[in-house]
Amino acid sequence: MIVAPQSLPGPIPDAIYIKGKVVTVDDRFSVTEAFSIRDGRFASVGTNERVLATAGTTTAVVDLAGRTVLPGFVDAHAHTVFRALATLAKPSLAGVRSVNEIIGRIAETTKNLASGEWVTTSPIGDPPDYFGLPERLEGGRWPTRHDLDLAAPDHPVYVPTPVYWPHPATFNTRALAALDVTAETAETAETAETAETAETAETAETAETAETAEDTGVRIMRDPDTGDPTGVIYGLNIYNRSSRLFARLATMLPVAPADDRQAAIRQAMQDNLAVGVTTIYEGHANFSTPDLLAMHAASSLPHRVVCSEEVPLWLPLDELDGWMAAQAAASGHGSGDEFCKIVGVTVSLDGAVQFGAAHMTEPYLDPHGSLGNGRSALTADRLADIARLAVAHDLRLNVLAAGNQAGAIAVEALETVHAQTSLDGRDWIVQHFQHPTRSQITKLKTMGLSAQTYASVDYSKGAEVYVERFDDEVWRHVVPLRWWLDGAINVAQGSDGAHPDPMFQIWASLQRIDGRTGRSLRTPAKTITREEAIRLQTINGARLLQCGDDLGSIQVGKLADFVVLDRDILECPPDEIRAATCLLTALAGNVVHGQL
Repeated sequence: MIVAPQSLPGPIPDAIYIKGKVVTVDDRFSVTEAFSIRDGRFASVGTNERVLATAGTTTAVVDLAGRTVLPGFVDAHAHTVFRALATLAKPSLAGVRSVNEIIGRIAETTKNLASGEWVTTSPIGDPPDYFGLPERLEGGRWPTRHDLDLAAPDHPVYVPTPVYWPHPATFNTRALAALDVTAETAETAETAETAETAETAETAETAETAETAEDTGVRIMRDPDTGDPTGVIYGLNIYNRSSRLFARLATMLPVAPADDRQAAIRQAMQDNLAVGVTTIYEGHANFSTPDLLAMHAASSLPHRVVCSEEVPLWLPLDELDGWMAAQAAASGHGSGDEFCKIVGVTVSLDGAVQFGAAHMTEPYLDPHGSLGNGRSALTADRLADIARLAVAHDLRLNVLAAGNQAGAIAVEALETVHAQTSLDGRDWIVQHFQHPTRSQITKLKTMGLSAQTYASVDYSKGAEVYVERFDDEVWRHVVPLRWWLDGAINVAQGSDGAHPDPMFQIWASLQRIDGRTGRSLRTPAKTITREEAIRLQTINGARLLQCGDDLGSIQVGKLADFVVLDRDILECPPDEIRAATCLLTALAGNVVHGQL
């Protein structure tokens, strides 16, 4: 559809872009040829002739040479800050293919450290999915404490579990001693795993597993002959926060200085701009508002960010009331400006299904092959109490629920509160919500909620989780984008900190491919069009962030955030979308990445 010419009266534009395929993502998904920019906003949109007619002698004219232009992309669940902070780990073990390579990288890092300083590496493998481990390592095994001792005999070494997959953490002898993990600690387990079990892929499926008496969900591997810990420990991850051993570890690790954190965040945001992301939502597990505000005050935020504050669920209700009263900056429509805004609070009910942490109605297999349902941090009654406090303090509430039972808890609690005080018009959000029913979508729509989800779970978790760990056909309806869209609810996509490139996310939404096997997991419940996939990454995200009047589409009066692609993703073969690259990114009309 060709868009009717639009323009703002007034002075001549600063810049005009002509001879492109301009996908406006307006209500009609109109496509046109050109646009102009004045004072950081789109001043006219339409045909080459009509837009060029507005030019003055000082107007810059840019020939798009037929290239495709889209609005700047919105990542509605970015975890850009987390992605940034992960880069501070030294050394990086990305791409390693042998234990010897791991030893070498750690040994090189220790040359610049004082004796006794901790070495905290990145996880082993290729981020963000960490496929094929430990099989891809030469010998098909994880490193042990003895291997890490060779690299750093004078330093405690911690090789962490990635947040995306339940691989083990590994420690050297000095780190185990600091954590007070000994042969006696391992022997408190009801049934101990052997070193062979921990280190090789062949025995992983048949090995006996056990949890330590001290820590539910933690498995300490030990040598079958001596009983000594091998250094390989499962269950030390953010989804097992109740672990006392994990808590002890957290107190020992050094905290990066603010300058280092902020430099890493700037680089991660620059990386976002390189793939066309101009706005992000840090709306889950966000503990970095002070850094973001400091960066904004110093005019060093590369792109737009909206953030919420995480609710401290461990507080009693009266203390939560006081905590919410203190969040005045996040109340109502929030505080800040078009570049950095704080609005609302977030409640996180459960965790990632691949770690066995998603709260499901029916039992499913956890990473160790044991049946469980996961668990929710809150009951429906407790969540309703918190939601009432959010109403009382005029705080926009986000509720994150990964499993279907967590989703049911969320809907039940929200309905309870809605029956007492209407939630319609408050723009509350449900996050992730991978397993909604059609009925739940209708109820959320009635209450005026928006939804954030991510279809790339099929790529990252795929059949290994949704087919092999479940008895029924859960996989057929995981992130049912068709249901969300047919339910006429505003739904936006996020990367969840993995694969931040919108081209990957659009491709994943359309193809629904299992990243390990290449198997298609697409079903009618998951099938959407290219137009819909693009809306999920642009205007829907802007609306979810209450920025739809300023962002998300190329329309007169909106902020001139846009991207120029190297190919036409409306017409190219679907599998080529993933390979599309961003040639240029503009923020408020200023080119912040690339060139033509």
